[in-house]
Amino acid sequence: MFTKMQSLGLLLGLAAANLAGAAVPKAQPPMTKPAYDAAKNQIDAQYKADGKLCDRLKGQTQKVCEAEAKGRHDALRAELEAKYKPSPDASQKAKNVTADANYDVAKAKCEAFKGGTKDRCMKEAKGAREAAIRQAKVEKVQETGGPFASGSAHKNAKLGSAS
Repeated sequence: MFTKMQSLGLLLGLAAANLAGAAVPKAQPPMTKPAYDAAKNQIDAQYKADGKLCDRLKGQTQKVCEAEAKGRHDALRAELEAKYKPSPDASQKAKNVTADANYDVAKAKCEAFKGGTKDRCMKEAKGAREAAIRQAKVEKVQETGGPFASGSAHKNAKLGSAS
């Protein structure tokens, strides 16, 4: 009985250690130029293949397919740029491009509706885009430490004493 309790305690301790380790984001090394070029070529090739599939469709379905293909391409390229040249600004730009791509797809889907349903659909799509952009701004501030980062507090103290 006592050994089972020890084993259970050990398992719980290991699980907690794994969760604590998973909570800390690990810094990834910068992407190399050859890896960046290969990923970019793969994204472009997938976009061309998606375009050929969309060409087989007609009407509103084709428009939605094209919006999805373009949105996926733009979002993946922006994310790739953020990985290749990492910075808070690049990360925010990638999230904004993704929000815009999702909005364009939602607009294309809303075109299938009429009247009030279409208006509600468009309003929801716009609200989702705005929420995603606000979230990207919040994440950038959190990533950079915002106005209360250790370096900016020192600069503000200097500015206060100079006047």
